[in-house]
Amino acid sequence: MNILHLALNNIRRSTMRAFLTALSVMVAAATLVVVLSVDRGYQESVQRDLVENTGVHLYLTKEGCPIEASSVIAQGGLSPLYVEEEIIPMVEETEGVSAILPFKLFAETLPDGSRTDIFMGITDAIHGLRPDWTLEEGGWFEDEKSVILGADMAQIENVSVGDQIYSEPFDMVFTVTGILERSYSQDDGIFFLPLETAQKMINREGRLSAIALKLHDIDRLQEISLELRGQLPEGYYVLGAKELSDGILGFFAATRTIMFVMVGVAFGVSVFGIINTMLMAVMERKREIAYLKCVGARRSDILKLITAETLLICLAGALAGIILGLVITPIAGSFLRTLLVAYVPAGSIVSPGLDIVLLSLVLSVSTGLLCALYPALKASSIVPMEVLRNE
Repeated sequence: MNILHLALNNIRRSTMRAFLTALSVMVAAATLVVVLSVDRGYQESVQRDLVENTGVHLYLTKEGCPIEASSVIAQGGLSPLYVEEEIIPMVEETEGVSAILPFKLFAETLPDGSRTDIFMGITDAIHGLRPDWTLEEGGWFEDEKSVILGADMAQIENVSVGDQIYSEPFDMVFTVTGILERSYSQDDGIFFLPLETAQKMINREGRLSAIALKLHDIDRLQEISLELRGQLPEGYYVLGAKELSDGILGFFAATRTIMFVMVGVAFGVSVFGIINTMLMAVMERKREIAYLKCVGARRSDILKLITAETLLICLAGALAGIILGLVITPIAGSFLRTLLVAYVPAGSIVSPGLDIVLLSLVLSVSTGLLCALYPALKASSIVPMEVLRNE
């Protein structure tokens, strides 16, 4: 008995039902591709922006909770707690610290709500901490009203070195003295200012968001962290860059949960659709299955037939869903960026890959085959005598 040929014929006989079943599998597979791509992409972007590309190993902050510290350090959230500039000499003298960067980071939304700008007050110590922080045009600050723009901000503002920018929230005019090379990190979207200017703008003179540290030997991170904790005044905390990124991902946890619930719902609908479709097919074809058994079809043949039908439907739905998922993943990533409040990476927040494609394919098809098990067993247990006794 040609199982594949029979399975294809049976699918053609109930095209609409097979299409609706494949559609449910397609939605489940597409949802899984999108969610896994966004989940991995966001985690990789946060890790890249806050750990790999910064050159920072430790942060000194007044925020002991990594999630709160993430809000202050990564997104410019204003906190009533602040780091005093007086501790800088003590930190500089700590053995094993190669460079430090005191900074002030804050964000301001335009009056019309159309955009939120991030400002970062820095010193020239950034060159020792961030060798990759390089200028494409212009140079360092010339006076307190100077600004260095990230690549994206220069493009958005449509300015060049020497042009002036008006900051509506602060009613101040700045002169562009430099534009950074594009780094595909959060730096691309920041206004860099002299530290003292940034502090004055929000009435935080002498107060810092945090101090970033670079170590000579990363293997001594725990040792130096403990030493600093012992030297710092009460109320100060030492956080690793990895703890900071984990704090950001803590903000993302609720969104992540919702996304995976969506995957669960999509697969639940798919499971219901497959079982319902195959059971109806078995009920409608009792007589046909009985005749097949009468002409020599074994129980295993019937099992193979129902399984083959399900496999073909699920395979078609899964492949279509994977293609759809890959197409809409960038769109979903762009939409999610508008909803993120904890931290928005500068680069892409989606990361599809062959592993995600294969996982989605295997999971979708495997789910379909498991769902076909009960209808297949029911079909294979049909007794021809009972079905045909009235003929």
